[in-house]
Amino acid sequence: MEELIKSSIFNGLVFAVYDKLGPQPVYMFPEPIRRNSQDDANRETQKDLLELTMRDYTHISIKNLSLLIGDGSIFENPKIKEFKHFGVIPFPDFHSTSLTFFHFLEIGQTEQPAATAFSLLIDEDRRSFLYNNMDRLKHLIMEFFQKFDRELVGHIKPQEEIEHHFKSLLKQIMEIEQSPSTSFSAQRKLKILFTGLDSTGKTSFLLSVDRKYSKLIGVKPTLGAKVRSIEALGASIFLWDLGGQLRLRQKYLNKAQIYLYEADLIFYFIDVKDKKRFGESIEFLQNIQKALTNFDQKTPIMYILSKSDPDIMQLPKIKENIEDITQKLINVSNGEQPEIFFTSIFDSFSILRAFSSGIAKLSPNRKLIEHNLSNFSKETKIYLALLISNDGLIMAEFFTPKAIKITAISKPEDLLDVFQLTAPQFAILYKIFSKYRIPQDETIFKVANSVILFKKVNVNQFGMFLLLLMDDESKKDNINLKLPNFLKITEDLLLTYIS
Repeated sequence: MEELIKSSIFNGLVFAVYDKLGPQPVYMFPEPIRRNSQDDANRETQKDLLELTMRDYTHISIKNLSLLIGDGSIFENPKIKEFKHFGVIPFPDFHSTSLTFFHFLEIGQTEQPAATAFSLLIDEDRRSFLYNNMDRLKHLIMEFFQKFDRELVGHIKPQEEIEHHFKSLLKQIMEIEQSPSTSFSAQRKLKILFTGLDSTGKTSFLLSVDRKYSKLIGVKPTLGAKVRSIEALGASIFLWDLGGQLRLRQKYLNKAQIYLYEADLIFYFIDVKDKKRFGESIEFLQNIQKALTNFDQKTPIMYILSKSDPDIMQLPKIKENIEDITQKLINVSNGEQPEIFFTSIFDSFSILRAFSSGIAKLSPNRKLIEHNLSNFSKETKIYLALLISNDGLIMAEFFTPKAIKITAISKPEDLLDVFQLTAPQFAILYKIFSKYRIPQDETIFKVANSVILFKKVNVNQFGMFLLLLMDDESKKDNINLKLPNFLKITEDLLLTYIS
């Protein structure tokens, strides 16, 4: 096994279990070594071969499982066995990053399922391989544990009895190394497509995201593909604005290996007012889906119903259009619920919300951060919580039915709409006031029976915001008491949010 690891870009594998003694590494490859103080002094010279002691493996196990377990309240969840998440976790002490799979399983005669974490360790300078091959690696790991879990039903077996299973897994992973989705690089590169028919508002959407409102007047049709890059959250993000004229759409499909291949995310635009072209739009969408299938590519698609201006949304004709196109999108979504956003250049925050939700799709850590935000909110009896980046992007969200009661907003989707659209405005206002050096790290608003706390926080090198909804301002003391622990367990997930 160790010889196999030496020939791989991965430094090691570790499977940890949370048992009655706490987080414990159970299976470790390579096997832990004994190290004296002189070895520790020379550790930095050994980056080509990761040598870990039992203490090191225990440190990895504790760090991983603490992200999952939190205060332990997760064990009270009746659906605990359905919990399956991945995360990209940094381990700077070992110059490594891990792709970690979290799930629960029944081992022996335990009263409750055991929390487990399986980590693939890779040199941190090559962590982009994890992101660029995420879907393929996830598929292999999930498939592996569907079978391997059965090995542990009775009891934990000795490492020598199960080593061949992990050796087989590593060999399959090494096949991905031989034919990676993208070439190796130190930084993750993301490709986001903005496509759809002509005159559906793609360029205006991008300009709004970039806050270049002065350029919205007299926007001309995009002739061909315009590509630009931005640096965000540690990654190079390439935005492809694809013109929607018929001849161009045919070009994209004929040369799909250039335009559609390796796309990480697609924003697909449909003009909500132009019903006569819905059929044409769905046909182009299905052709895109077919091309993605040919590439064995599961690129998420976000549907943007553009030109949903506030003054027309209640018109019977527009409601009929929305119902029609929504059903058409459901019909072509292969049983999955399509993610639909209504945007308008007259409501810039509707655009920012859609873009924020798309960016969140690119993070393998989003669900884990929301898991921790949920635990924090339950501990402090918060009914709605949003974690917001300095640029107003919503990184994670949580809410409970009690939020509906204290705000008198009847529908959950309406409740989230209100706060998702409001949150970026709070962030922008804070940045405006901070220019005038007004020393205010938090603000409280009282609305009906609810209290909104907007709070500036620092997570490692990131300046971020928390928007919290509660029914009593006195809860603020408990929030401040519990907040440091939430930020501590969340900072590593944010460091690798995208790259």
